[in-house]
Amino acid sequence: MKVTSTEKGYQISFEEKVENGSILFVDTQPAKTSQSTQIATLNSKEQDIQYITDKKARLYFILEKPNGEQIVSAERILNFEGTFNFRDMGGYINKHGRQVKWGRLYRSGDLSALTEADKHQIEQLGIKWICDLRSTAEVATNKAPEIAQIPNLNIPIGTAKNEPAEKQKLDLPTDKTIYEPLMGESYKVFAGSLESYHEIFEEILKQETPFLFHCTAGKDRTGVLGALLLKLLDVSEKDILNDYLLTNQFTDDILDEMIHLVEILTQNKLSIQKDALRPMAEAKTSYLEIAFKEMEKNYGSVDQFMEDGIGITSEMKARLQNMLLY
Repeated sequence: MKVTSTEKGYQISFEEKVENGSILFVDTQPAKTSQSTQIATLNSKEQDIQYITDKKARLYFILEKPNGEQIVSAERILNFEGTFNFRDMGGYINKHGRQVKWGRLYRSGDLSALTEADKHQIEQLGIKWICDLRSTAEVATNKAPEIAQIPNLNIPIGTAKNEPAEKQKLDLPTDKTIYEPLMGESYKVFAGSLESYHEIFEEILKQETPFLFHCTAGKDRTGVLGALLLKLLDVSEKDILNDYLLTNQFTDDILDEMIHLVEILTQNKLSIQKDALRPMAEAKTSYLEIAFKEMEKNYGSVDQFMEDGIGITSEMKARLQNMLLY
């Protein structure tokens, strides 16, 4: 079941055949409640439902089959004025038939340009805390605005926490042909941020969800953490890779953000063409696979990396799955 925003509301489409007598509900909560409103009784021939609404609140659609089984869906990509690549990671069905909860895991790009309307929208989503994966130099350059009652923790991926700024100096090579291999090397580095990953998973259990994590583009560091979260929830590798590749809808936004960051960190001393950075702005399956292979090289498998490298115990995994799966 896929939910797509339209000019007047939402379109709900069904990728698989719907059982006769299935009922479609809508709610402002990501589960069927006593406040859920029935909007349709479906038959196997129906493929699309149009739901007209003013979109004043985020809506979730619940399909209840005749046997009582429920599937929840919502719009995955959320629109903001001052950020991009803001996505809900819910909805994926894992290897055991359980669904990742909607409205619990959010990921995005840089938050430094959030507007007042954006901050209100984040509050409306019920987000309890924000995890900033950027380096301390990036945070100092583009600091996100404070949002009342929502802690913002800086837990860098790829650099040490509180690493001196001179060690984080931006040094772009003049040979543009090595940008793509350079991205691959970055993903190997991301696979080594064991303490940061452990701290993040501990904070999820402590601060609970919904929570939002982001870096500059919402692509690389955010992509690796997102992949590990879905892996922990036993989501298939195919769905993990497809979720990662959704970032490519925002390549031009990422390029603009990267050029802006280059200008700031080099004090406009480096002139660079936007297209030269394109390999660094694209999400490629090969990048994420490099991170996985690095984990496998050091620990035998990604699962073992999470257990022995990050230190996620069976108890932690069970608690996180109970928190994040229907």
